[in-house]
Amino acid sequence: MTRTVLHIGPVESKGGMQATIRHHLRHPPPGWSTESINTHVDGSAIAKINSWRRARKELAHRLRTLPPDVLHVHTATRFSWWRKRRAVALGLKAGIPVVLQIHAGNFGAFMKSRPAAAKAFAETCADPQVIPVALTPRHRELIGISDMEVIGSPAPPSDPVDPNQRNRHKLLMLARPSPVKGHPIAMAAISRLRRAGHEVELHLSGVEADHPEVRRYGGAENGIFARGWVSDDEKENLLRTSGMLLMPSTYEGMPVAAMEALSCGLPVLASPACEGILGEGGRIVEDLSVESWAGAIADLIADEEAWQALCVAGPEAVVEQTPEALGRRWADLYDRVIGGGQ
Repeated sequence: MTRTVLHIGPVESKGGMQATIRHHLRHPPPGWSTESINTHVDGSAIAKINSWRRARKELAHRLRTLPPDVLHVHTATRFSWWRKRRAVALGLKAGIPVVLQIHAGNFGAFMKSRPAAAKAFAETCADPQVIPVALTPRHRELIGISDMEVIGSPAPPSDPVDPNQRNRHKLLMLARPSPVKGHPIAMAAISRLRRAGHEVELHLSGVEADHPEVRRYGGAENGIFARGWVSDDEKENLLRTSGMLLMPSTYEGMPVAAMEALSCGLPVLASPACEGILGEGGRIVEDLSVESWAGAIADLIADEEAWQALCVAGPEAVVEQTPEALGRRWADLYDRVIGGGQ
């Protein structure tokens, strides 16, 4: 008998949570069907409020008329958390067990800065019908709930690219224009390298050409190509032709972009926020100074043998994050949530 898990989150918005939910919808765990209710749109504050109101109404109706076996709620920080807390409450009121997956790498910092949110989160997670899930052991530690489950972000099926088909001088960032993602560090590092004579270029998805930081560092004329939100095909082409993915982030959980890069053999240079998730397919840059990032990029461009080794090691680093591996882990968790299906 196939059981149903209903995902609650930003199915139609841009970003890592959307990619994760769509992965769940494309790759249902064994013995489970997956459905979703969208809670967010990209747009004005009014549009976001209206989207949540529609989602809440749809969820309440669904719980009354055709309840799922498990409710899987995806949350980040700030308003995302307060909305999703309400979704969890609706599920519990209907007697449906809830998996609460935390996506934001800075969720622990958010809790520390918002005592009311921290109290509400602790109360929610204390309910025996709620199973909170972190992305990595480090993420769990930062959130501060020791018995959280840990299941990371999905990686596509392994499809490595011949390193000889890549351009080591073509660098990539796949991230929304948030201060925690470190775009100015990457752009300043590229500017420094180009002044030193390196023929490097940086391609940014999620950032528009008129962004103030892009203009500050010279845009396309200085090797910085801001592409805005790109299509899946465009993203795939960038992942398969670039030489490195840069992630100079202050906070990360288990970024989908890193999983996508490693699965096709694109080396990842990341901040300590990604410690422990890159395997042998990437390197950690120990601080967020422009000098350190420019040096790390230049070192890897100069050492072709080391760079090729990272390319080859990437897919192995995410072998436990493939659709098949993750599907088994989610199926096991859902089965345990409902008591082994009994």
